[in-house]
Amino acid sequence: MALPNHVNPDHFLYTPDGEEVSAERAKAAWDLAWQELQRQVEAIGPAGTLYVVCGLQGAGKSTWVKRHAHEFDPPAVFFDAALPSRRHRSRALGLAAGAGMPAVAVWLVVPIEVALRRNAGRPPREQVPEHIVRHVLEQLEPPSVDEGFVRVIEVDASGA
Repeated sequence: MALPNHVNPDHFLYTPDGEEVSAERAKAAWDLAWQELQRQVEAIGPAGTLYVVCGLQGAGKSTWVKRHAHEFDPPAVFFDAALPSRRHRSRALGLAAGAGMPAVAVWLVVPIEVALRRNAGRPPREQVPEHIVRHVLEQLEPPSVDEGFVRVIEVDASGA
C-alpha cells in the first residue's frame, strides 16, 4: 500500500484488468503523477517539504521512501521517479517553488549491475526493459543545490 504522500508514476501505470503497458499508458501515468504532485504541493504549500527521490530504475527509490518517510517532519511529499537529469527534475522544482515549498533531492546511487539485477527480480509486468535502464544511465546527472534544491541527500543504495 502506497503512502498518501508518495507520488510515483508507476502508481498510475497499471490497471486492475492487467492492461499491457504502452507508450500511451506510460504518458497518461506521468500526466496523472504530475497532476497529483501539483495537487499535494499546492495543498500543503510552504509548510511542507518536497523530497525528489531520484536515480536509476532498480536503485531502490520506492523502497527507500517506504523505509524512511517516517523520519521526515510532516508534511512531507515524496516524488519518486528516475528523473535522471536537471531537465527532468525542473518541473518538480517549479511546482515546489510556485507553492513556496522547499525541495530536497534524495539521490540513490547504485551500480548498473545492481539496478539491472533488482529490476530482473521484479514481477514481469513491473520490469523496465534493460535498454531503457541503460538509456537513463546515459542521462544521469547528480542533483545539486544550483538547480534549486535546498539540500541534496546522496544515498549509497548498492547494498540496500
